[in-house]
Amino acid sequence: ARRHPDATAFVDAGGERISYGELERVVSSLAAKLRAETGGGGRVAIVAPKSPAAVMGMLATLAAGLAYVPIDPRALPERRDFILRDAGCVLALVDGADELPVPTLGLPAAAREEAELPTVGIDDEAYTLYTSGSTGVPKGVVITHRNASAFVHWAARAFPLRPDDQVAVHAPLHFDLPVYDLYVGLAAGATLHLVPERVAFFPQALLRFLTERKVSHLYAVPSALTALVNRSTLTEDGAPALRRILYAGEEFRPEPLAALMRAVPHATVANLYGPIETNVITSHTLDEPPSERVPIGRPVDGAHLVLLGDDGAVSESGAAEGEIVVAGDCVSPCYLDRRDLTARSRIELGGRRFYRTGDIARRDEDGVLHLLGRRDGLVKTRGYRVELGEVEAIVGTHPDVAEVAVLAEPDPELTNRLHAVVVPTQEHDDDSELVDRLVRHCRDRLPGYMVPSRIHVLASLPKTSTGKIARAELPDLVLATR
Repeated sequence: ARRHPDATAFVDAGGERISYGELERVVSSLAAKLRAETGGGGRVAIVAPKSPAAVMGMLATLAAGLAYVPIDPRALPERRDFILRDAGCVLALVDGADELPVPTLGLPAAAREEAELPTVGIDDEAYTLYTSGSTGVPKGVVITHRNASAFVHWAARAFPLRPDDQVAVHAPLHFDLPVYDLYVGLAAGATLHLVPERVAFFPQALLRFLTERKVSHLYAVPSALTALVNRSTLTEDGAPALRRILYAGEEFRPEPLAALMRAVPHATVANLYGPIETNVITSHTLDEPPSERVPIGRPVDGAHLVLLGDDGAVSESGAAEGEIVVAGDCVSPCYLDRRDLTARSRIELGGRRFYRTGDIARRDEDGVLHLLGRRDGLVKTRGYRVELGEVEAIVGTHPDVAEVAVLAEPDPELTNRLHAVVVPTQEHDDDSELVDRLVRHCRDRLPGYMVPSRIHVLASLPKTSTGKIARAELPDLVLATR
């Protein structure tokens, strides 16, 4: 901002440019205002659509020595207000007129004379991200400056950005993917293009946005990238400016991933893995379009990963299988005000505290990790243990399948009955023919006990606000399609 104040920091939805110099002035003045409004303590909620003003609100909160809590502005009022109260927010930066249970300050906030800002400690809270809990009650994941710095410094080395890069900020701000786009991007002096919601969820509009803005870097969830492959003209038109695509948040099926890589053969593509409690802890850069499940790769710098077996045995190297547990500066210190949940998710190994991801992986002899699925994604059916992710992977290899999710329904005789919910690549006059083909496909590739008892064909799968499959809604969909 001081060396190149006229360089473009943001381009908003309408194409308006905001310079680094203006960014610094707004952030500094807003930080001073936040200090005055809050008395220098507490959390500040960001309840606003993705915009330069919202991002500047986040940066100003950090500069003021406070922690921010990004909240989906489309969230139901009950969920939004629960988060505001649970996080103890003392103020909300808003872009709208909704009545909130805390004091509000509109964005963009009016400038104020600069004031001396505090020095922030490395273990001070930077932000808290809320994720759905197993009980349906949102839980806050506390991220410190140490946690965020560990990820940002690694990412800047592993996937560096340049001042001439045009970075698409695709994911919503209450997700963890934009941490890379915002902090690595701004530190590099790149230009950030904030993808509006009306564009992010419409593949052809997204492709037009990427092309017109000459976007060189895109970080998104596989669901969004799969839609870009299947429901836009990407495979015909390409995206000439794209030099790097990163994905995370869920598994990317080999077929659409391969199609994506063939559509943009000049782009580097990498799979990043890690839960919200740690951000990225492994990465794998693909050498060529895949024909089988893609590994999650090797641990990133500073992340100490071991595999914890069912018998409690710990494996740090060599071929092994078990739950991924991780220690290091990347690990969140706690769930906000949830000591019970924090305690259950941690384990002491060799005098060091590890976070239990709940993900099961296999490490091959070369030290590469392959994700097998969730610990809670392992179900029993017909007396056998089945990993739902493995069934999804096989169903997803059929060329007529665009998206798939597999769930288990309790059954008194079989323990669990498997259901596959699929979205076809194109409409079919007779879904029963597609179902017959998929059943034959599964029977040719899976043991009988792993073949889904029912296959349900839908026009689309429900999605969360972060673009991932909303698995909690699948049981009701299965019931509705019977």
